[in-house]
Amino acid sequence: MECLRMRQTYSYIGDLTDFLIQNEQRIKNLMIDYEIQSKVDTLPDGREVKSLMFTKQNVNVRFMPNRIDYTFSFPTPSTDPNSVYAAVKDYFKLFSEIFYDVKAQRIAIVSQGFIKNNENEAISDFTKKMGFTSVFGMSNELHFKINNPKTIFEPINSVLNIDMGEAKNNKTQEVMKVLLVSIDVNTLAANNVARFNPRNFDADFRELFDEVEAKHVELIRY
Repeated sequence: MECLRMRQTYSYIGDLTDFLIQNEQRIKNLMIDYEIQSKVDTLPDGREVKSLMFTKQNVNVRFMPNRIDYTFSFPTPSTDPNSVYAAVKDYFKLFSEIFYDVKAQRIAIVSQGFIKNNENEAISDFTKKMGFTSVFGMSNELHFKINNPKTIFEPINSVLNIDMGEAKNNKTQEVMKVLLVSIDVNTLAANNVARFNPRNFDADFRELFDEVEAKHVELIRY
């Protein structure tokens, strides 16, 4: 099955409250050519912190008390994911030159896309090849989630989630039935040591990226 990619998000996750409070203006200076939105939240300890969201073309960067998310929306499904990885790497290289000491407890990549499911063809193909049809009979609904935990540079979760949904063609306004695909590869929440620094982006994210791409290859087989 062909999975048409929509977006990828690269995340640094952890306690970033002090960083956000102390560096609001410096973050805005870094993102000077982006459109900005902000939201003030009150933390459990009573402090107020402003979350910041920046948008430019197909890029969205969010700074929140518990994470930094860089989301790249694919201009076309055929956009090379390696070029997306390179663009994110370049961004965090610049970021780390300004904010040298930022560290997070976890990192993650979430890749989202869809498989066309007209007349439930994708559901039929998937359930047959996975052996579900021979056991349970024909299906017209599918909700599928599997985590393949493994150890690369450290233990990770590697989650594939497939669910039913719809996609809209912005040019033709056509709405079609699809299977929504999410691949979420992340380090474990149990390890809360602050050890991920954006200046080491490639060393930290490369194997997560390779795991995402391996999951996409497996999807194509079905």
